[in-house]
Amino acid sequence: MKRIFLLATPLGIVAALVYAATLFLESLPARHIATGPDAGLQWLRRELHLSDRQLTAIAGLQEAQRPRCQTMCRQILAADSKLETLLRQNHSITPEVLAAMTECDRLRSACRQAFLEHVYAVIGELSAQQQQRYLTLVCDELLGYVPTSSPGRNARSGP
Repeated sequence: MKRIFLLATPLGIVAALVYAATLFLESLPARHIATGPDAGLQWLRRELHLSDRQLTAIAGLQEAQRPRCQTMCRQILAADSKLETLLRQNHSITPEVLAAMTECDRLRSACRQAFLEHVYAVIGELSAQQQQRYLTLVCDELLGYVPTSSPGRNARSGP
């Protein structure tokens, strides 16, 4: 039983990172400006000083990415649910538990890769200075950094 929890802990950490990245991308604009159909893009426009051409291009990239992201999120939730069921039903590490863990890892890796592909596509629309600022915003969240009480410093979240 102890082994299951030792294996489930890294899975939980990965889930938390995926959740944090998703939460960041979906809620950060709402923390800075009023909500609306293009609130996130307007926040990004202000944050990076985007031109109209850049804004239009990035809006197209986000719309193209949305269905892929939604599908992957549904797949991850389903795989997590299956793993949770197996963990509750078994009292040892079974081939089924290992397979479910492998599938969860595979889906999270695919999601992270898709996210990075999107980030790099967005970067292709930005100037060098904008690219650096965008990478700073996105990478801190993706890597699990959270702001601390000290300005200009970040601390890694988690154990």
